[in-house]
Amino acid sequence: MNSKVFYFPQTPARSPYYNLAIEEAIALKMVSEGVTAGVRLWKNPDSIILGLSENPFRNIKEELVTNYETVARTVGFKKKPTPNFCYIARRASGGGTVFHSLSGNINYSIYVNLDDRKELFPVKDSYDILLNIVAKSLERQNIHCSPKGKSDLVLEKNGIFKKISGNAQFRKRNCIVQHGTLILEENLINRVAEVLHHPPEEPDYRKERSHKEFLTSLPNFFSETIWAKDLVREVFSYLGEPEPDSPEDFSKISFFGPDFSTFRKHVLQESESIRKKKYQNPEYTLHREIPT
Repeated sequence: MNSKVFYFPQTPARSPYYNLAIEEAIALKMVSEGVTAGVRLWKNPDSIILGLSENPFRNIKEELVTNYETVARTVGFKKKPTPNFCYIARRASGGGTVFHSLSGNINYSIYVNLDDRKELFPVKDSYDILLNIVAKSLERQNIHCSPKGKSDLVLEKNGIFKKISGNAQFRKRNCIVQHGTLILEENLINRVAEVLHHPPEEPDYRKERSHKEFLTSLPNFFSETIWAKDLVREVFSYLGEPEPDSPEDFSKISFFGPDFSTFRKHVLQESESIRKKKYQNPEYTLHREIPT
């Protein structure tokens, strides 16, 4: 089959606007550049990330919105994180509002060319397939999780389902992007309760549980380094391609390697434009408006 698949490993910390712009730019350029699929791992500094249709004034504690708006309209933002600050950003995918931190969670993105994998066109089928890829990657570390609700992954603890991962999707130019977050530390859950109200909509299995009762973190033995490679291997397995194994294999598929130099150049150029015009713009973040 000879798929062209990239792996975009974690990079030094950047603002959520940089990260979200990269997400969209990859989707915009991937199919036209002849890329089949990709995996990206990334982290945000303290950030509240709104789903595409979410209302910040309904979901986020008021003082955080006020503080964000003051900084956005007076100082502005750079690519590198602003210390001791909680960002607010709006992503391209639907779903609920989430909280990210550098130590509390890790984010992943799976990109697939829909021209090559037409079974992913139906939304429910695509969630089933892509969530299963993530679940299998965790299974390799003996972490048994399963899909629940529309797009969650859960662990079962004493007969109770607790969420470890929320996921969402968007599609651009025949590229499907599914991104999600894995909770690494219990401390993140305390922060969620501090910055977010109870969500206006919830999956049936939540049963009105508070953030602390509903969410849980991965076991202490979980290794981010091992999981990064296992997730890439599961994507290759899904595509029917030999799984990368050696450091040389992973070097060859790196987004930063020579095989993806043109693709990388176009993605980074596109992302700069999107970041400045859209993601860093408080009108988009607060009101979904992008001045033309």
